[in-house]
Amino acid sequence: MKHFLGILYGCLVLSILAGFWVNFYLHPHHYFVWENLPVFSALYGFIGCIVIILGSKALGHHWLQKKEDYYDQPESPGRKDT
Repeated sequence: MKHFLGILYGCLVLSILAGFWVNFYLHPHHYFVWENLPVFSALYGFIGCIVIILGSKALGHHWLQKKEDYYDQPESPGRKDT
């Protein structure tokens, strides 16, 4: 497990250094002012992932999940089986 975390942190440091290198040495063309921030893409991606995770959890809890006794409830009077 320690070896895996070392590799994970090493990849994290390399990706941060690569982001700074691209921003400072290659001088990419930016269309918007906020893209001039060195870590804008990483921050935007991280916040996007958080929004996707929280949105899917909310969708699952409020729409997809049923109560434990969902199948034990009696049928509604207007419903007839075919």
